[in-house]
Amino acid sequence: MSNSTTSRPTVDVLPLIENHKAGRFWTALFSVSWLVAFLDGFDLQVISFAGRYLKQSYHLTNTELGTLGTVGVVGTLLGGIVIGYLGDRVGRKPAIVVSVTGFGIFMVLVAFAQDYPQLVLLRLLTGLFVGGALPPVWALVSEFAPIRLRSTSVVIVMVGYSIGSASGGPLSNLLIPHFGWQSVFLVGGAASLVVLVAVVLVLPESVKFLAQKGLAPERIGRILRRVRPGISLPADARYVAGTEVTERKQFTPPTLFRGRLAVITLLVWASYFCSATVVFYLTFWGPILNEQIGFSVSAAATLAAGTSAAGALGQVLIGRFIDHRGAGAIAYMPLLAVPCLLVIGFVHLSALAYVVVLLLSNVFIIGGHGGVISVSGIFYRPAIRANGAGWATSVSKLGAMLGPWLAGVLLDHGLNAQGTFFVFAVFPLAMMTLLMALGRIQRRLPATADGSLRPVTVPAEGATDAVRRAREETTTPGVSG
Repeated sequence: MSNSTTSRPTVDVLPLIENHKAGRFWTALFSVSWLVAFLDGFDLQVISFAGRYLKQSYHLTNTELGTLGTVGVVGTLLGGIVIGYLGDRVGRKPAIVVSVTGFGIFMVLVAFAQDYPQLVLLRLLTGLFVGGALPPVWALVSEFAPIRLRSTSVVIVMVGYSIGSASGGPLSNLLIPHFGWQSVFLVGGAASLVVLVAVVLVLPESVKFLAQKGLAPERIGRILRRVRPGISLPADARYVAGTEVTERKQFTPPTLFRGRLAVITLLVWASYFCSATVVFYLTFWGPILNEQIGFSVSAAATLAAGTSAAGALGQVLIGRFIDHRGAGAIAYMPLLAVPCLLVIGFVHLSALAYVVVLLLSNVFIIGGHGGVISVSGIFYRPAIRANGAGWATSVSKLGAMLGPWLAGVLLDHGLNAQGTFFVFAVFPLAMMTLLMALGRIQRRLPATADGSLRPVTVPAEGATDAVRRAREETTTPGVSG
């Protein structure tokens, strides 16, 4: 703690977050965040497992089915921008509450769609809230994590997303034959509304966000006492996040391109776009492609679920490397994915060999995707972090729209299921190149820049004037990292 020029004592929240140990607060924060990500993954991807039944029920072509997958992603694109803005405007927690409420309600309504246009509209609205949920969740967990665990914290949450995506297959096999395709949407929506209660009661607001915005000091104090039980805080304290400068300016998109962020933002967006293209191609078309290759309906859905679980394993494998070695470490995942996709595209494999290579490809593809997600917001200061992650997520949805649509077009124009794997191998190849470039830039960032890999000494009791001035410089628009 330190005394400012006013009579009110100043408390820097950064050392309090950086030096705290895992306990009940962390457990509650990550458990609820994990559940939100789980349901987000389930609600967005379950339509791929129900796709075969939707195609029969509504008499859809492959292109129409691909369009149905794409329109949900259009919603996520809009949601990432709109709710990302909300997360930096009024807080992480309100943005998460709005998102979970929205995708829970519209998920239920999908089950009552009377025709294809209604189904398209409801998937668009569901996607709007699904796309808005994760950026504020990423911002929240990373802002409560020590620097050494910031990317790992996001990876932990995204493992929940992958397992949620995977659970759609077994649940569809269990419910749809007996209760119809509507049942999986009802279950997903109802579960989301149940988790909403935990979101409201358990999740805190980010103290870094509140401090940098100069908001609600009494609320910051209450949250810090949850983080560090027994801590003594002055009743009239003024809270800062590493600097005494508060940021009250409204966010505008050009902020993401000021100074060194111009190149960083473009590299993050482009790598995220390439990753999302191949990931959403595999998740949306996976069950149908598996059927066309020769698996039964049940086996195809189970295999698609297995690929999501394999992806969760990939995220765990890469997660700890990112905090220590940066974005460049992620490039190994798409590099290893390329030969897997080419083998499936060119070689006639036995059923067992196909399963093994497909699972490996998803370890690398989804693992790399989780890695990109984990760094999508770390280069931005807290006041614009949800917007930074939200815009990156929304740009990636252009790739997520391209993947399902392009595969549908390729299939309708005569390319077989095996051949689509060959076409989509180009995207992880490009992603690898982009991540290597991002990694080189990250290694050169100064210790005071957000996203830097260089160690920075965080004072246990406030900041000296010299350190404070250095941190102030990193929040200046022209030089922010």
